[in-house]
Amino acid sequence: MKTLVVLLSLFSSTFLFAQHTFSIVAVDTETGEIGSAGATCLDIDDLNGEEGALVVSDIILGVGGIHTQSFFTFAIQAQARARMESGDSPQEILDWLMANDPQHQTRQYGIVDLIGGSGGTPRAAGFTGANNGSIANHIVGPNYAIQGNILISQEVLDDMETGFLDTTGSLADKLMAAMQGAKRIGAQTSCSNNQTSSKSAFLRVAKTEDLFTNYGHLSVDLNVSKTAFAEDPIDVLQTTYDFYLNNPETSCNDTVTSYPYSESFETDLGLWEQNDIDLSHVGNTDFDWTRDAEGTPTSNTGPDTATDGDFYLYTEATGTNIGNPTKRAVLNSPCFDLSSITEIPTLTFNYHLFGTNIGNIAVRVNDGTGWTTIWLQNGNQGNQWNTASISLEDYTNQTIQLRIDSTTGVGERGDVAIDNITLSSGVLGQDNNALEVISIYPNPTQEVLNIMSPLSLVKDIKLYDIKGRVVFKEQINNQNYKIDISHLTTAMYFIEINTEVGTTTKKIMKQ
Repeated sequence: MKTLVVLLSLFSSTFLFAQHTFSIVAVDTETGEIGSAGATCLDIDDLNGEEGALVVSDIILGVGGIHTQSFFTFAIQAQARARMESGDSPQEILDWLMANDPQHQTRQYGIVDLIGGSGGTPRAAGFTGANNGSIANHIVGPNYAIQGNILISQEVLDDMETGFLDTTGSLADKLMAAMQGAKRIGAQTSCSNNQTSSKSAFLRVAKTEDLFTNYGHLSVDLNVSKTAFAEDPIDVLQTTYDFYLNNPETSCNDTVTSYPYSESFETDLGLWEQNDIDLSHVGNTDFDWTRDAEGTPTSNTGPDTATDGDFYLYTEATGTNIGNPTKRAVLNSPCFDLSSITEIPTLTFNYHLFGTNIGNIAVRVNDGTGWTTIWLQNGNQGNQWNTASISLEDYTNQTIQLRIDSTTGVGERGDVAIDNITLSSGVLGQDNNALEVISIYPNPTQEVLNIMSPLSLVKDIKLYDIKGRVVFKEQINNQNYKIDISHLTTAMYFIEINTEVGTTTKKIMKQ
C-alpha cells in the first residue's frame, strides 16, 4: 500500500457568513501527487457566484496544499500560501497564522506538504479554534490530520479517515472514498432540512507533470457547484469521477487529416463544438462561447473587430453568477490526425485579454489518455490581439483533440476572445533544434543542477519562483555548467536559459 499523507479537514468559509463543511487535503509520497476534496452546505448561489466549496482549495504545485477554513477570507488564504511558498513547514505556517490572524479562534486550518517530491518526507498540521461551532474537533496522526466543525457527530470525521485509509488505488480514489465516508443527511447540521450532507463538493489532484493550479487545469479537477433539493453533491461528485475514469479518450465527430487547417468562425463554429459534458458536473457546463463581429457590449473589455474575416468568439462576463466569477467556457476541436505532418505540428491562434477583471485562457490536449493543459495565459494583456504559437511536437504522428478553455474573473470587464485558429507544419530550424537538445539534470535535485547545451553557447541563466520573482541569476558563457541551488527552499522553479541562438524555459523541482 502506498505511503500517503492525508489532511482531512472540515472547514468553514465566509464572505458575509460562515461556511461549515468537511474536506481533505493529501499527498502521495510514492507519486508526489497533491490532492484536495471537500463539501459544504453552501452552493454557487449562496456564495454570490463563487464555485461552492471549491473556494478553499489551494494547491501549491510541487509543495503541498492549504485549507484556511471557517469565516474564510481570501487574504488569510493568500498569507498562508505565501508562507508555504517561502519554505515554511506546515507547523511554522500554523504558528505564523496563530500570531498574525486575530480571528484565528474562529477558524480552522489544515496544511500538508511533501518535501523532496516522490519518495520524500510528508509534514502536516491542523488547528481548530475555540470559537468554532460544535461539533468541532481535530485529529492529527503520524501521516494525517482531521478537522471539522458544526457537524452532526464525531463519526463524520472518523468515517472520512476510515474511508481514506482503507481504500486501495490512486490518491484520487482514496479522496473520493473519504468523501463517501462523510456522506449522510445533515453531516453538516444546517443541511438536514435539505436532506443532504451538503450542497456543493469538489475533488482535485495535482500530478507532478501539471503546470497550472487554476480551476480546471489539474490532472483531476472536478467540481459540483450546485445541486437540487435532496440531491447529495457527493453522489454527483462520484458520478462525475466515474465519468472521468471511464472516458479518458477523445470524443470527436470529425477528424481533420489535411493541413494547414484553419478556422475563423465565419460560418458558425465550423467543426468545433461547445463542451456541455464534463465541467462542473456531468451534463452541466458553466456557459458557452459567443460568436460576435462588432465588439462586445461591455465597455473597456473585449475586442472591437476580428483579426481574420468578420467574426470571432468571446466569453461574455457580464452578470454575477451568469458571466462571472469563475465561469468556464470550453470549446472542443475536431480530432486532428497528425500523421501526415512531416515537420513539427504547431497550433497558432489570436487571443484578446483586455479588461480589469480578466481571468484566463488555456489550451488543453487529449491524446486518448486524458486532458492535459499545455498553455495558459492569465490577466489583462492590453487592448490588442496577441498571438499564441504552441508546439505539438510531443504529439507527432498521433491523433489528438484540443480544447480552448477560458475562465472568467471576478467582474464584468473580463471578456476573452479568440480568432484565426491554425494548425500546420512548423519547421524546426537549427536555432530551435539547439534549444530543444538542452538538458538539465538531475531534476528533481537537492543541490547541484547540471546544464548541457551541445549545440549552442549558454550566455546566462535566471531562476524564477512560481510567483515570477527572480531568485537566482548567473552569467555562464559556456556550453556545460553546474549551478549550486542548495540555498533555495524546496519548491518548483522555472529556469530561463539564454543562449546565443535564443531562449528556452524549463520547469525544475528543488528538493
